[in-house]
Amino acid sequence: MRCVVWGVMRSFRRDPPDVEGSRDDGSSVGDAARATVFELVSSGGLREGSSRAMTTAIGLVRAVVRAAEAEALPVGALLAAHSIDPAMLSERDARVSTERFLALFDDVAKRSKRSSFGCEVAGKIDAAAFGLLGFVVASCATLDAAWLRFGRYTRLLCDELRFDVVRRGDEVAVVYGLDAEPMVGALFEMALTHMVSTSRRGTAQRFAPRVVRFRHRGDERAVSAAIGAPVEFGALETAVVCDRASLDLPLRGANPALLDVLESHVSLVLRTLAPTDDFVARVRHEIRMVMYFGEPSLKTVATRLAVGDRTLQRRLKDEGLTFRALADQVRFECAKLQLENPDVSLAEVAYSLGFSSPSAFHVAYRRWAGESPGRSRPR
Repeated sequence: MRCVVWGVMRSFRRDPPDVEGSRDDGSSVGDAARATVFELVSSGGLREGSSRAMTTAIGLVRAVVRAAEAEALPVGALLAAHSIDPAMLSERDARVSTERFLALFDDVAKRSKRSSFGCEVAGKIDAAAFGLLGFVVASCATLDAAWLRFGRYTRLLCDELRFDVVRRGDEVAVVYGLDAEPMVGALFEMALTHMVSTSRRGTAQRFAPRVVRFRHRGDERAVSAAIGAPVEFGALETAVVCDRASLDLPLRGANPALLDVLESHVSLVLRTLAPTDDFVARVRHEIRMVMYFGEPSLKTVATRLAVGDRTLQRRLKDEGLTFRALADQVRFECAKLQLENPDVSLAEVAYSLGFSSPSAFHVAYRRWAGESPGRSRPR
């Protein structure tokens, strides 16, 4: 279950030196494949299999409740139906089950008469909703630094929050995702609306997105008017796309000294949150991330996890796994999910999984499934 406000996946610690352009031949197939795999990494199609109880900051629940109140919806009954104690709304540091938060959001969105309900919720988010994370982001020098910090400290807002800043030539896409049931389209509309509005305020209105994309279907006219930017629904990814130069836009509240103090405090706060470490889940996540750039290798994944090659092999062996078997499993899962979408070509699937050619993908898929990828597609 992943809930999102500013963005979707965990950001790269640093861009690998050989990442940009390593697979980009300028073709639309390559770009579409990249978009597809980043959406799959974060869209909810791939779960880590953890049974841990994940939680979300109460500030996000307050925003949904305020939007519901504005439409005279039965807030008390809705909170009770989703087992959320109303008293928690006034507690600054309270957290609720992410599953309950999403169920509440979905329920309220379905009852709303507004086709841009998610955008309305974005307008109800107060400064306290982000708490310490909000101060950290606001104290950064540039948008790039702010987005990096947001990805680094997402657990302050939601245990499962992830986002990534994807650089594509002269543009940048802040890609969002949600690993949850149900998939709440209004939540994405809230997230992207809030991200655009806060980025504009922080940069003295200099931030101007090229386009805002949503994977789900929605009211293009209403949402575009609410965000103040071109909107596309039914896209391959959910993302805010902007000029690459936007990363260097200075923030009005930049305060390096305060940022140092805040980040020291963040590390202390994060230690108080329930641990969510699952080594195999982390390896699976990194495999999905690196295959965007090509064949996933043990060395590359070990480097991203900050462990040695032998340590990675040993820890997987302790779980009864090998790196190659796990990589094949992840790629097979990704392939099956993408093949369900008739709008994604076999070539796009192949490149998004890190294969050098569609033929190489066909060979691997036959080994995994015992049949060709074409025959696995829904009839």
